[in-house]
Amino acid sequence: MKTKKRFALILVLAVLTSNALAEWVEIEKFEDGMRVFVDKATARRNGDTAQVLHLVRWAEPQVEPGYPNYLSTIVRTSYDCIGKREKYLASTSYAGPMGNGAKVIADEDEVEIWYSISESSLEDKLWKIACGLK
Repeated sequence: MKTKKRFALILVLAVLTSNALAEWVEIEKFEDGMRVFVDKATARRNGDTAQVLHLVRWAEPQVEPGYPNYLSTIVRTSYDCIGKREKYLASTSYAGPMGNGAKVIADEDEVEIWYSISESSLEDKLWKIACGLK
C-alpha cells in the first residue's frame, strides 16, 4: 500500500510542477475540436496495473457553476493491464490550454468501479500506453 501512495504522490507532484515541461503528444482529435494528449513519460506499471496522465484540451471553455471557466483538464487514470479495464483516480482543470494558467478545479475522488475498455477507443489507446503494449 505504501508503494501505491508514494506512486500517487509522485504523479500529483509531477503534474503540479511540470505541466509546462510535459511532453504532451496528441493521440486523438474529435470533430468538435476537443483534443486529447498523453505524456508517455508518466506511464508507470506496477504488476498488473498501470497509470498514465492524459490531458484534454477542450474546444470551448468549460463551465462549472461556481467556478471560473477552464480550457484544459489533466486526468490520472488507473488501468488493469490484464483485464483491459480502467478506473478514474483524479483530475485537475486549468484556466489555460495544455494545463497552463490558474488551477480551477481539482477532483481527487477516486472511483472504485472498473470499466471495460472497448477496442479502438481513446481509452484503448491510453490503456496500451499505460501498460506498455503495442
